[in-house]
Amino acid sequence: MEPLDFTKRIIDFNRLMEGENRDSHDAHDIAHWRAVYREMIAFKEQLLAQTREQIRKVPETQKELGGLDIPFLTAEMQRLKRGLEFWESR
Repeated sequence: MEPLDFTKRIIDFNRLMEGENRDSHDAHDIAHWRAVYREMIAFKEQLLAQTREQIRKVPETQKELGGLDIPFLTAEMQRLKRGLEFWESR
């Protein structure tokens, strides 16, 4: 059985955001994608902080949250930071 499309996208840590065109040199596109990536990074940082706090409050969640969610969110943060670095280098 093939994984659902969204599961393929979830584990593709090289994917671009919908509508993102890395060939663009337009100043408005560059500013837009810098802002989008900054917002996404801030959001994921909040999720990571909340997840860590939940583990602290309820240690029984360590295996699930610490073993699955935190590694996934950390990998996602790396993807987003690479995207921001790309647009900031323009």
